[in-house]
Amino acid sequence: MSIQGVIAEANALSERLQLLLSNDRHHVNKTNRDSLCLLHWSLIFEHHQGMLFLLRHGFHAPAFALMRPLEEAFLRSFIAMYGTENQVVTLWKGTYNTEFEVVWKRIYEKIGLEPRFDSWFQNKIKALHGFTHGGKEQLVRQVSGSDIVSSYTDDEVRSLVRETIPIVLLTALLTTAFLEYPAEHQRAVEMFNEYVQGATA
Repeated sequence: MSIQGVIAEANALSERLQLLLSNDRHHVNKTNRDSLCLLHWSLIFEHHQGMLFLLRHGFHAPAFALMRPLEEAFLRSFIAMYGTENQVVTLWKGTYNTEFEVVWKRIYEKIGLEPRFDSWFQNKIKALHGFTHGGKEQLVRQVSGSDIVSSYTDDEVRSLVRETIPIVLLTALLTTAFLEYPAEHQRAVEMFNEYVQGATA
């Protein structure tokens, strides 16, 4: 599939997932966590579709820079649902500091996977930071031969798109379960299974 096809397919999935909690549904906030979940939901899907829009139009550097904010919004949404009361308060106050490894471990445990974090995880966090803040990861991709020009490869773009899909799928699965929306959760499960089957075909 062409790189434009990969991006279009990811965008179609993202939009379908986002519509699970469309404005047509009347949301009843049972706790202060529910509205926090919905706010993060909106942010996550806006980041994701914004990244794909940038990639579609060849703006690779800002798309890659959004990977860390996308992942951080996802981790914060998990804390909004399953964190301590104090963590929820700090989210509302804007003082929460995301603990990437700690929260990812909790997510793995929540979905029934054994968390395994080696040095690759620390390297990943360092790379996310570099892409977001104009570090070496961005600078080395602004040269092609002797020309100063963006040189992201199609394989790198494919990898970025592939890395974002589990985040939006898990967002849909975890949020619909937390908010106790069984029909939407079932649809999220179906889309997750469709994606996994397509990825392994």
